[in-house]
Amino acid sequence: MQKIILAYNFTPERLQALKLICMMLRTQLRAVTREELLQPVGYLAGLPEVASVSEAYSGDEGQEEMLLMCGFSRQDLDRLLAAIKKGKLRQVALKAMLTPTNCTWSGLQLLQELSQEHAYMHGKNAGK
Repeated sequence: MQKIILAYNFTPERLQALKLICMMLRTQLRAVTREELLQPVGYLAGLPEVASVSEAYSGDEGQEEMLLMCGFSRQDLDRLLAAIKKGKLRQVALKAMLTPTNCTWSGLQLLQELSQEHAYMHGKNAGK
């Protein structure tokens, strides 16, 4: 699998900072559009066994920034996270690796799942 990062919901300024990191790490970057939020993440990452969907997204959900790393080794991931921390981005709250489990999920589904996990890990649902 080729090494690629899918970037969701980045402002132009933050996307430019991410592009510089990807150039430094020799990693392909794909900025995912709002209309592509229903596409399976595996399809967007270039997996031939994952088919596209014909429906385009037109809703308001899933506004958070998210990075999906595809084809990354542990060393690649460590280098990326270090570059994010040291650079202009500083942090991206929602991050995931492409897995056999999530490769058929839509970007919106993955965003929602990661948002719930992030809220839980940071105690935002402690009383629920």
